Amino acid sequence: MHSFLRRPRRALRDHLQTRTRGQSLVELALILPVFMLFFAAILDLGRVAAAQIAVTNAAREGVFQAAQTPTDHDSTKSCPADGASNVIYCRIKLESTGANAVSIAPTDVTVSCNPVDCATGIGNTVSVRVIGHFRLLTPLMGVFFGGTQSITFTSTATANRETLPVDGLNTPAPTATATPTPTPTPTPTSTATSTATATATATPTPAPCTLPSAGFTFTVTGSPSNQAPQTVTVTDTSTSINCGLTSWFWTWGDGTTSDLKSPGSHTYVASNDSKSYSITLRVANAAGSNTSGAAVIQVK
Repeated sequence: MHSFLRRPRRALRDHLQTRTRGQSLVELALILPVFMLFFAAILDLGRVAAAQIAVTNAAREGVFQAAQTPTDHDSTKSCPADGASNVIYCRIKLESTGANAVSIAPTDVTVSCNPVDCATGIGNTVSVRVIGHFRLLTPLMGVFFGGTQSITFTSTATANRETLPVDGLNTPAPTATATPTPTPTPTPTSTATSTATATATATPTPAPCTLPSAGFTFTVTGSPSNQAPQTVTVTDTSTSINCGLTSWFWTWGDGTTSDLKSPGSHTYVASNDSKSYSITLRVANAAGSNTSGAAVIQVK
């Protein structure tokens, strides 16, 4: 009799346990898609922020070059393989390559000067406007951007036109040395002979050394999602007029530095609070030193 009473009780307990497991699986099946969509939306927010930074850095890199060669831009052509022409777009393209799926075409770059002829002079400026195209991963985020997954970011950077002294402006005029007029010597035939010779010798003055223009390009290798570790390789593009560069000083943003012209690669093995590191370069010559704008490396 006791065994008979235990069997219904055990059967009821087994039924309740089976019902509980089944209910949990159904709830998980309902919640999991919502959770995955929420996770993708958070991921898209990070990509949007990184894309905006990439477009801003591309505009700054373009205006560094435009300050030297403002007319070297053709919106109908891409960057050639040797990078010898259309240099402004080449620097913008190099800066934005691999940057969170941001695309920048030659027609997305606009260069304007004040005055409009892009003449050199103190106070003359040049501006570079860059439009970057970015696509979201999830349709959910498109609701916050006008119902579309395609987003455009616009950034404008302005710099002073590079103005250098005119060669020969301070060169002194040559001094002519003239021989005094000779006195005629009378002879029985009353013949006088005179000869005058003037010789002018000018020594050219060397053109003055001016402040250098610091600049560099870089490439990043690592996870496409910017997860650590991330390795950056830099290339110095600094210029110095009428004199050579004497020193280079790189700061990697993680407390380390280098004084080599070509320091090679640097690896960020971990992220920081801001999820990014800034690289700067300071170069010097006999006239002084100059520092380039910072390049931001995303490391999560």
